[in-house]
Amino acid sequence: MAILKNGGNATDAVEMAIRLLEDKEITNAGYGSNLTMDGIVECDATMVDHMGRSGAVGAMSQVKNPIAAARLVLDESIKPLSLQRVPPNLLVGAGATDFAHDKGLPILPPDFLVSNNARDRWLRWKRDLQDVEDRSAMNQSPEQRVGGRLLSISPKSSRASATTQTPSLERRPSLPSHSTFIEPDQDVPTSVKALASSRADDEAGGMRSSRRAIPRSEIEDDNDSGVDDNLQWLASPPKRQKLSGRFDGLTDGQKVLPTSGPCPTTGEHDDGDAGREDDITDTVGAIAIDCFGRLAAGSSSGGIGMKHKGRCGPAALVGVGTAVIPVDPEDISHTAVATVTSGTGEHMATTTAAATAAERVYSSMRKKDGRLERCNEDEALYAMITREFMQHPGVVNSPCLGAIGILAVKKTRDGIYFYFGHNTDSFALASMHSEERKPVCTMSRSRGNGSVAQGGRVARSWMP
Repeated sequence: MAILKNGGNATDAVEMAIRLLEDKEITNAGYGSNLTMDGIVECDATMVDHMGRSGAVGAMSQVKNPIAAARLVLDESIKPLSLQRVPPNLLVGAGATDFAHDKGLPILPPDFLVSNNARDRWLRWKRDLQDVEDRSAMNQSPEQRVGGRLLSISPKSSRASATTQTPSLERRPSLPSHSTFIEPDQDVPTSVKALASSRADDEAGGMRSSRRAIPRSEIEDDNDSGVDDNLQWLASPPKRQKLSGRFDGLTDGQKVLPTSGPCPTTGEHDDGDAGREDDITDTVGAIAIDCFGRLAAGSSSGGIGMKHKGRCGPAALVGVGTAVIPVDPEDISHTAVATVTSGTGEHMATTTAAATAAERVYSSMRKKDGRLERCNEDEALYAMITREFMQHPGVVNSPCLGAIGILAVKKTRDGIYFYFGHNTDSFALASMHSEERKPVCTMSRSRGNGSVAQGGRVARSWMP
């Protein structure tokens, strides 16, 4: 907010907001992110400016702030190259790391980004996966078991086992972050910075999990930038159902219960969840509007736990994790929309979640019976989640259930409007405008069992 109050542009504000979140260990972005099967951190990030131009990095390692690399890609993508070459707007893997090095970003040892909690999770998941493999081998026929033993002692397998190392850890200091938006029916505040949080099953092979409670003090400070005491809050239910599915985040204390079957179904109760505080463990995103009415958005994520090396998540894909619809020069209302999303990344890619949500909010339309019909923005967002995402053939026919959280900002000459919706158990959000002294924060909660929770907030009454 200091950047915006001093006349900075929206892109700078988004980058700084996400940098702070990446430096915080409790988020699954930057330092402390989930580890790959090889035990290293690989992050995704995207930056989109007010014109819809984007820069993104995927499966990037050894860089503390992937959003800074995405910003560099964006800046370089608008510069012409010789011989009419087209500059890239997405770089992945070693190419992204080399680009960051060439542009002056520090390249760190791989262990620098691994936190103690991330390493502990990785070790636990490795043991759980090995247990699953051992039990599967015991259930095989004698011939298959003999073949498996011969394969397990082959030179190639032995070399692979010898090279598997446990990532060493060095805890690094992290910067504070705050998160949260307003339930229309319940006057709950809402947000521009989105941290998708779910008490759902972890991503390591669709396994069920339980989560350690993170003390509220780790999420909220007692200084001026925190919760508005005059605002009514949505009470946490005494017990909430766990929504199963695949998500882009895992908590510090998750316990994986291996299973060789398909992903568990929704509606399963976890009595251990009662009384637990919220865990913020997923993709982070931010949307900002500067004094000129220019809008920018970005997102960053460490991806799913135990993912395959080189996996690119939604945070690296424009239109999937982040989207911006710029102002039409002929539009007298100067309408622009930005969205950031989090959830089941592969399903979000199938449905181009961010772009679809942005288009529905921009046009105030919802899809029904194969046609588009006029509605308000809340109805458009609800229909997008329940019909175009959850009932998409690619999601319905997937072995794992879909989960999603969407934050949208619509800017017109009449004002700035925040909307959010999610079918996860909780969704952490925060918002602030130049006339406020501190952010408005909340943890939005659904009623569980896949129900959709929604909210919104009007931030200003006038825009240039």
